Amino acid sequence: MLLTLEQFAEACNTNARLRQMNRDWSRTIAILPTDRPEVFWLTSKEGFIQAGQGPVNAADLQIRADHDIIVAVFSGTLSPTEPYNAGDLLVKGSQDDLMRLDIITLLIWGE
Repeated sequence: MLLTLEQFAEACNTNARLRQMNRDWSRTIAILPTDRPEVFWLTSKEGFIQAGQGPVNAADLQIRADHDIIVAVFSGTLSPTEPYNAGDLLVKGSQDDLMRLDIITLLIWGE
């Protein structure tokens, strides 16, 4: 999963429009696979996204789903809408941050 998150971060970082949009969005996103005892994270700071693995002290957002769903969503092979609507992808955070994530995935992968 870490490789998928790193590729997602790279896709964000090489998109000038996303970097500009996220220049003032500093957030930590905890990514918690429900079927594995692992913790991953994404951080956004000054328009750049980083990915990593390990404990997260204070997350602004939490994403929970089975490992395979998370990988599919962050690799762009599965729209987050379907598993979210089915209750298989849980996202906790402010409404503004949830909308920002939606826009990021739309700008990277389209509809």
